[in-house]
Amino acid sequence: MQNIRPRIYSNHMARSPDRSAPVPWAEAIPHPADPLPPDIEQFLAWLAIEKNRPATTVRSYRSELAKFVGFISQFRDVHAPIAPTLDRSILHQYQLELARLIPHPRSRAHALVALRQYLRYSHDEEWTSHEMSRQVTIPRYVSGDPHPVPTELVPQLLHALPRGTLRDERDRALLYFLFSTGCRISEACQVNRQDVREEGFRVLGKGGKYRTVFCTADALGAVNDYLLLRGQDRSPALFINVSRSGTAHHQAVHDNRLTPDGARHALRALKKRMASTPERAALFDHLTSPHAARHTTATTLLEATGGDVRLVQEVLGHATLETLKIYTEITDRRKRAAYSQLEEYLDDVDHGKK
Repeated sequence: MQNIRPRIYSNHMARSPDRSAPVPWAEAIPHPADPLPPDIEQFLAWLAIEKNRPATTVRSYRSELAKFVGFISQFRDVHAPIAPTLDRSILHQYQLELARLIPHPRSRAHALVALRQYLRYSHDEEWTSHEMSRQVTIPRYVSGDPHPVPTELVPQLLHALPRGTLRDERDRALLYFLFSTGCRISEACQVNRQDVREEGFRVLGKGGKYRTVFCTADALGAVNDYLLLRGQDRSPALFINVSRSGTAHHQAVHDNRLTPDGARHALRALKKRMASTPERAALFDHLTSPHAARHTTATTLLEATGGDVRLVQEVLGHATLETLKIYTEITDRRKRAAYSQLEEYLDDVDHGKK
């Protein structure tokens, strides 16, 4: 069996996002900045260097495997490689307890896909005598239809965004940016402040592929308003964390960059701030997540271009046209509903004449 150079493992543990989770190891999940066991670190390096996976993918795998490390820390020394000590019963118990920590099957599937890939790599490296990835069962789930914001409500929603504080201006710029570009939230968080240009700019999408996106004039204005209030600081990121941990003396620290999880939390906090005004709060009921803005861009572009799926594919960075099928079905349903309304209207007119 190949020797793996041990690494020092930090004892600093972060709290689980769900502090009430009924599993004892939720508090033992490592912080994103903490090193993981050496064999997992080698697997992540293999993903980044040999497989050339984008940084966002590697960070996602790190986050998902950190859950497994938190679980294993109950039974094993996580300073040492953990792959040689794994067995079927451990994997089975983890899957049962993970279901208690993460009830939603789609979110749980992400964690188990990462674990399965790590186990395959471990077997290829001969760290394990058996191929144990088959012991990991990925839960089935129904993705369901995307839920875009109704096109006619988007201008009202954007105009209702609060102004004034740095947090308000950042959230406003982020939502304008998402609705304008159709970027995934992970892509938006990787953009640097000097990247945004009127003539278009590149973003790094899934699979390490770049594509060019464009901002509307209103979106560029919102971004410029935010950057003007933010001023010059040491962070290159376009969108930063505006909490105290992300700033020092009212200036963004050098490594401060808003994360996708941070953006989701910011949206939830924004919706809470809007709750005091019922008419404005109602507009945000449709914006269930930052990804809903991407769904909105897709359906709106399909409507605006008369169903040009190839163009929408290029804008959104989808690998295949099949991915856009769900959006075309939504626009087709809207068209059918419109024709039904037209038919009812004509029937009413006809009966009125009689």
